[in-house]
Amino acid sequence: MPKYELMYIVASTVSDDQIPTVTDGVLSFIGNYEGKVMREDLMGKKKLAYPIKKTKNGFYAGVTFEMPGTRINEFDAKLRTTPDIVRHLVVNIDENLARKEKDEVAQEKMNKNRSERAKTAPAAEGIEVTPELLDQKIEEALTEDLKNV
Repeated sequence: MPKYELMYIVASTVSDDQIPTVTDGVLSFIGNYEGKVMREDLMGKKKLAYPIKKTKNGFYAGVTFEMPGTRINEFDAKLRTTPDIVRHLVVNIDENLARKEKDEVAQEKMNKNRSERAKTAPAAEGIEVTPELLDQKIEEALTEDLKNV
């Protein structure tokens, strides 16, 4: 079964003593859709970056779980219709790990190419760069561009 990570924000209209009821409800949703909870993280109340549905604060929670891929859309729809949850995001961990490995290989290849180009680039050793020299080179480049126009 694929692994997923869910991050959700409970609205500030929900009182602190009702938070466990909402989080237990989310865990039961996972069970109802043939999922298995691996880890739950309750991060507490935090200020939101911008108001969501007239809410300035929210209770953040995260859950790592396994669920059949055929049931994840139904689970997502159930979360969308839950009034106490103002935002949620479900991420497939397996896909992200595969994408991360692919990106690391590509990054390694690019870094290898960069280091090879740096080795073959001509070194400008022994040339002291002064503001006057820079001005002279800029003037030469500009006059050369004007000649080509």
